[in-house]
Amino acid sequence: MKKFFLFITCALLLSGCGQKNGATLDTSDEKDSRVSKGLELVQQKDWNGAVKQFNDALMKNPELGRPELELAMIYHQQKKNYVRAVYHYERYLEKRPLTEKRALIQEWIKQAKVSLAGEVGGAGGDVSEELVRLTRENNMLRKQLEAAGGGTAATVANVKTIVTEPPLSRPAPVAAPVVTQAVEKVQPAASPKPARTYQVRSGDTLSRIAGSVYGDPSKWRKIYEANRDQMKSETDVKIGQSLVIPNL
Repeated sequence: MKKFFLFITCALLLSGCGQKNGATLDTSDEKDSRVSKGLELVQQKDWNGAVKQFNDALMKNPELGRPELELAMIYHQQKKNYVRAVYHYERYLEKRPLTEKRALIQEWIKQAKVSLAGEVGGAGGDVSEELVRLTRENNMLRKQLEAAGGGTAATVANVKTIVTEPPLSRPAPVAAPVVTQAVEKVQPAASPKPARTYQVRSGDTLSRIAGSVYGDPSKWRKIYEANRDQMKSETDVKIGQSLVIPNL
């Protein structure tokens, strides 16, 4: 009987150790030549070239997760295409359910949905058509992922699509009153202010810090780039850490 329980315990430990976390899998994805090339183009700020490389990588291997996250951030931060940003964020979480960045990515999804809701209020049928098309593509890729053994039905069921959440209505713009007054002499621009520092507190993330200092959580990457010398990743935030806050 003791041998039986010992066997069960070892089996459980081995099964748990076999599960790789998101960071390990993301690093493994960089072995793909298209993914590594896309990351180089991101550093060069060649967004269109990076998008092409990441899409090509996913066409060749739909199980890759790193390209989904990179595409999501490009569409969110650079191209302001919030529909595609949410789509790729959710695809990444679907493929990397154990990622350490889950809470941070879920917060980014909320931010993108808020921005999307504002656009839908004054857009037209184009956004709705894009949602339908991406949802259809999402369903097809989910089936491919399940068939390849990259995800379970329970994991897929937990992923919410943005189609199920109706956008918020945007209030009609109010015309600004016309004010007639003398034109003041333009003063020379003041010299740029020196960069500030911020001491990390409990519960802080880069997006929360960006929301506090800039009033815009989506500016978190500016802080990350300014502190790459002391941060291993965008989630490497420690209580008491002193971060440089660059001026925009």
